[in-house]
Amino acid sequence: MKEKDKEIIEQTANTIRGLSIDAIESANSGHPGLPLGCAEIASYLYGFVLNYNTKDSWINRDRFILSAGHGSMLLYSILHLAGYPVTINDIKTFRKMGSLAAGHPEYRSIKGIETTSGPLGQGLANAVGIALGNKLMSAEFEVDELGLLDAHVYTLAGDGCLMEGISYEACSLAGHLKLDNLIVIYDANNICLDGSIDECFSENVSLRFKAFGWNVVDIDGYDLENLSLALNDARKQDEKPSLIIARTVIGKGSPVADTSESHGKALGRENAEKTKQNLGIPLEPLFYVPQEVREFFEIRLDEVQKAQEEWQLKFDKWAEKYPEKAVRWKNLIEKNIPEHVFNGIKEIDMPGDIASRQSSGIVINYLAEKLPGLVGGSADLSGSDNTMIKKADIITGNNFKGKNIKYGVREFAMAAVSSGLSLQGMVLPFCGTFLVFSDYMRNAIRVASLMKLKVIYQFTHDSIFLGEDGPTHQPVEHLASLRAVPGLTVIRPADNNEVKGAWSTALKLKTPVALILSRQKLKSLSDTSFESVEYGGYVVKKACRPEDVDYCLLATGSELALALDVALKLEDQGNSVRLVSMPSFELFDAQDMDYKESVLGGNIKKYCSIEAQSSLGWHKYTGRDGISISVDSFGLSAPASDLADHFGFTVDKIIEKL
Repeated sequence: MKEKDKEIIEQTANTIRGLSIDAIESANSGHPGLPLGCAEIASYLYGFVLNYNTKDSWINRDRFILSAGHGSMLLYSILHLAGYPVTINDIKTFRKMGSLAAGHPEYRSIKGIETTSGPLGQGLANAVGIALGNKLMSAEFEVDELGLLDAHVYTLAGDGCLMEGISYEACSLAGHLKLDNLIVIYDANNICLDGSIDECFSENVSLRFKAFGWNVVDIDGYDLENLSLALNDARKQDEKPSLIIARTVIGKGSPVADTSESHGKALGRENAEKTKQNLGIPLEPLFYVPQEVREFFEIRLDEVQKAQEEWQLKFDKWAEKYPEKAVRWKNLIEKNIPEHVFNGIKEIDMPGDIASRQSSGIVINYLAEKLPGLVGGSADLSGSDNTMIKKADIITGNNFKGKNIKYGVREFAMAAVSSGLSLQGMVLPFCGTFLVFSDYMRNAIRVASLMKLKVIYQFTHDSIFLGEDGPTHQPVEHLASLRAVPGLTVIRPADNNEVKGAWSTALKLKTPVALILSRQKLKSLSDTSFESVEYGGYVVKKACRPEDVDYCLLATGSELALALDVALKLEDQGNSVRLVSMPSFELFDAQDMDYKESVLGGNIKKYCSIEAQSSLGWHKYTGRDGISISVDSFGLSAPASDLADHFGFTVDKIIEKL
């Protein structure tokens, strides 16, 4: 490495440190340790390694993910210097109301932030998904040799990321799939928020990752020659992701360096000034950026834009030679789904009364032939949750032309990797497991919802009626838990017709969707509506006396057929009964008041919800005096018919309760 290159890296690193110190002091909040400790790594990556364009998020850009998102000022500082739309004012207002420089990096807030990170380990798992997505789409379009999708994904992870269980799941999968386009830099500073990691973490990380099948190298994080060699070697790897263990000093240059005191709080004015003096950073002005650093990145920006221009020439030649593939490519980038696909979903022929997991599987296999970007997988349950695409291969490290990801028993990583697949930009991911195991995935689902990612979750075995497996596998509180996640649309369809409508709706939405499906067979009902699913709730059976309704029954999923039987018997007894299918709270709540009034309004004496899950959430529709036929305790191990009788899910017992 040339001496002048080392000088500009060091100057850029100290600029990052100065900006980070000033921003954190101004906010009196933040994590200075990582920006001070890893500034050279960020400087070298953006100054000499990454292919990026600050004006265009082109598909073959290299991605940098700060998995240790608490060190966000490192990212904001280098993005500002590199020319991304992060202003000095954003940095000055770090962690303040309305600032783009939030406490942790937030996807969509600033171009250049590739994912929302902060919940430790998830950024790392997202990176696995992005790297896998590039491999899958390169194989789909057969452009491996052209290098149209040969970008690398770089991740900076800390001790906390590697302590979290998700790192084991995601990195094991990455090694199994031989993702050689993935490079993880481990900020190994021996300190966590609570003190020295010796007090809680003593494993040999190098041996762990070698056991995963990774290329591993251990370097001094400030030895720029070795950092350069390690990154060059990582980019040349064949069939192995790379871990670069970079030995750094947390809070480098500060009086509290190499201690947890520098991890998670502002240095304080006196220590901030001493740190600047120790590092040779001017005390004034605050938020200082040397002209040499600005000029360096202006030249650098010209270089990386030329790299994109060269890529564009290759792409244009390919598109001219393969126009049909180019149209498919464009549709995936722009998330275009042809109208005939939705019409085709509606016309799918279903074989009578089957479980909704089965009817959903039929829809998935139809869509797999129509949507080239559709890729799915399951946490070792594809035969049970019906997520397997039958005419497609299983994805392996030697075959990325498949569409089925065997995630193994790795639910948390599955959810976060699915987010990464969505973040890649061309893949439409879905994943599946039993509803009860959504708890393992919950934080990744939450972050996907925060990012508004298009991911479809298929949760099956959706109630106590899965039967003999008992309360450990019978979900009770899970629907309420998922409905509580802002931005997540939860749909529990009642029969084949509603399953088709649920998938159609999920494809139209730009945000994550959870499909809640049964293990047991469901009756095909004559009055359910494919189109009405997207409204979240609709009238299935009108009351015999619309102006005077004794009971309004609301039900979802497998309980809708039961509710219909209850309604018919109540009417035989002289009552006027309206029946409402309510597959999605979120979709229904989004409708205007006139529509909601047409479904739930009028002269109604008593509301009753029927759902084999917790009653939590139903009273906003049934009212304070409404009745919930629900399961508000754990289930039991017994046949489904016995459970129905025990928990009161029979026509006679419901009418008795009414």
